[in-house]
Amino acid sequence: MAKVNQLEYKILQMLKEDSRKSASKIAKELNISRATVAKIIHSLKEKGVKFTVDYYEEGELTAFIISDKCLENSECYKLINGEFLSLVKGDMKEIHKRLSDIKAEKFFLSIEKMNTEKIERSELYCDYCGNEIKGNPFLLKIGKKVYYTCCKTCQTQLKKKLQKE
Repeated sequence: MAKVNQLEYKILQMLKEDSRKSASKIAKELNISRATVAKIIHSLKEKGVKFTVDYYEEGELTAFIISDKCLENSECYKLINGEFLSLVKGDMKEIHKRLSDIKAEKFFLSIEKMNTEKIERSELYCDYCGNEIKGNPFLLKIGKKVYYTCCKTCQTQLKKKLQKE
């Protein structure tokens, strides 16, 4: 658990209310320097605080899985009875695989997230072969650039190609 001081907490609350609020605006409202705000935000990141974007992708499903442990790569909550509630997002095939892997007996399936911005992804094309990407893309990060590929093979080939350049 990350311990935060009063100033860090105030900044977190301001960013929770409006995540696009600039360091300059925060500094002005708290009567501190912009550099201090930047250092605090950096410190919060080092403590494991994540700054995320909240939206719902049209067609995405969410499984609320109750089990005796947190599932890897999922948002997880400890329940009052000692069990854990893990949130797994994806299409039906991905969720079915995760449920089968852990042999989940207790779960709920959500078909739509309410009270949040909904988006629908337009076509996305593979940065290696040029084919349309169906489902979730495979990501390849090199330096500050992010490349999208349609499959593991394209991801591997693109990585080899970019390393030669």
